Amino acid sequence: MAVGEFGDADPMHDDSCEVRLWGRLDSAARRMYSEGTCLDDTLRVITSAAVDLIPGAEHAGISLRTSGLRFDSRAATGRLPTVLDTLQQETGEGPCVESMQERGTVLVDDMRVEKRWPNFASEAVVLGAGSLLALCLYTGDVHGVLHVHSSCPGAFDHRSVDIGTRLATHAAIAVIAASREEQLRSALASRDMIGQATGILMERFEVDADEAFALLRKLSQERNVPLRRIAGYVVDAGR
Repeated sequence: MAVGEFGDADPMHDDSCEVRLWGRLDSAARRMYSEGTCLDDTLRVITSAAVDLIPGAEHAGISLRTSGLRFDSRAATGRLPTVLDTLQQETGEGPCVESMQERGTVLVDDMRVEKRWPNFASEAVVLGAGSLLALCLYTGDVHGVLHVHSSCPGAFDHRSVDIGTRLATHAAIAVIAASREEQLRSALASRDMIGQATGILMERFEVDADEAFALLRKLSQERNVPLRRIAGYVVDAGR
C-alpha cells in the first residue's frame, strides 16, 4: 500500500484518518457535480480524484463506452492508461473489457503472471504496467470503466478496492448526468441551427416554415448528411 499522505500508521486503525479520508472522498464527489461544467471536465475531476484517493494509484483513466464493448480513452492522467486502452481495443481483451462485460471490479495484482488475457498482459508489461484496478461505472447500464494503474506489482489491496468502488459509484452518476447535459446542449444547438436555416430559406425562396423545413429534410436525405449539418451549410452560406 502506498503510504503517501496517510503516513506510516495503518489507516484501518486510525479513526481520525478514516474520517479525513471519507471526507475527502465526499468532497471529490461534490466536485464531480459542481465543477464538471461539461463531460470532459467531469471525467478529469474523476481521474484526478482516483489518483489522489486510491492507495497505490500512480495514474488513472476512463474507458468511456461507445457501443457494445467498444470505448473511447478519456481523461488519462498520464500516457499509460491511454496506451493500455488502445492495446485492449486491438486485442479485444483485458481488464476494462472484462469489467464492462461482467459489470464488476477487476484486479490485476501482478501483470507479469496474469493469465486471463495473454495477448494483452504480455504487451502491457512491456509498456510498464505492474498492477491495475478496473472499476465499472454502472447505473443500470454500463457507461465505462474507471481504471487506475501502478508500475509496481501488488500496488492495490482490499482497501484500494473499497475506496475505488465508492468513488466509482459517485463517478457513474456524475458521468450519466454530464452526458445528459451535453446531449441537451447539443440538441438545443441543433434546434437553433435548424431554425436559422429555415428562416434563411423562407426569406430567400419566399416559402413558409413548413416548406422550408421540408426542403432541408429533402437535402439531408438526398445527400445522406445529418439535418443539423445541412442546416449549418445553409447558415454559413447565408452569412
